[in-house]
Amino acid sequence: MFDWSPLILLIEDDPLFRRLMVAYLELWGARVIEADNGEEGLLQAELNSPDLVLSDLLLPAPSDQELITSLKRRHPALPVIAISGQQKMADVARALRAGAEDYLIKPIRSWNLVAEVIAGSLRPDPGKLLDELNEHLAYYRREDIAASRLLQGWRQQPERTLGDWRLSCRQSSPWVLTEYIRLDQDLLLLLAEFDPLNMDTPVVMTLVTFILNEPLRHYGSRQDCVLHSLARTLEYINRLILEVGLDTRVNLALFRLHADGGRVEVANGGMAGSDWLERCNAGPLGRQELTANQLSYRCSFPLSLNLKGSFGGEIELTASCGDH
Repeated sequence: MFDWSPLILLIEDDPLFRRLMVAYLELWGARVIEADNGEEGLLQAELNSPDLVLSDLLLPAPSDQELITSLKRRHPALPVIAISGQQKMADVARALRAGAEDYLIKPIRSWNLVAEVIAGSLRPDPGKLLDELNEHLAYYRREDIAASRLLQGWRQQPERTLGDWRLSCRQSSPWVLTEYIRLDQDLLLLLAEFDPLNMDTPVVMTLVTFILNEPLRHYGSRQDCVLHSLARTLEYINRLILEVGLDTRVNLALFRLHADGGRVEVANGGMAGSDWLERCNAGPLGRQELTANQLSYRCSFPLSLNLKGSFGGEIELTASCGDH
């Protein structure tokens, strides 16, 4: 799996999960150092200079500070990935703000995804990072605001294939996010735009990529799963953003494209682009009072969506299914 044999420090107090993680890491070609507490983890990081650290989020450091904060203070360039069974977005935000590059939630649902996350943190693309750095620096010079930490992974691939679904997407801004999720044979689209002038936007953008992990675990197994209703899903996302405690606004629309009937359901939180989007617009997310509603309309494939946010971002997306 890995192109080389990285040295990975695993700091985890759950022995069963630690053994399982070590087995996968070694299967993928990594060399592994184990620690079951924060003090031992900091010592191993000093002695062995690992290429990456996988650390339980809730383990304390010897000075009663959070372990990730201590690791990043002593080794600023060392990639750290947080692992925890905590599902609250406030915990994810805390790990990211402490300097973690990414966040994994237990129980692990996809070990292939774990391998991709680790490989991505081990092998950042220098050309891509330089391009993004120059782009951000130029933007902040023009707007004269403080620079925020650059995050990888915002750039979506312009062409995607998910089962029978084919998608083509263009976006006008690095502050726009598109996520595609399979729900049975249908496709759930999350299209969002973020405030480029808010210093917490990089954290919120990363949070949004994690927000639907927990509902996806329950989808299909529980009738009350929020993903069965786009309106409830929109309210759920808003509630978790508020839990983080960040004062920011997010324009976000959800679409469920039905593969079998040429039908689209939509719930909108601040995006514009058509009359039917306005009819179900609950306003931007990040507000205490948000009541969402959804509508359904007939469509034909390929389906073209053109959305605009209030911060100047635009998304042009085309979706087709099967032979359509």
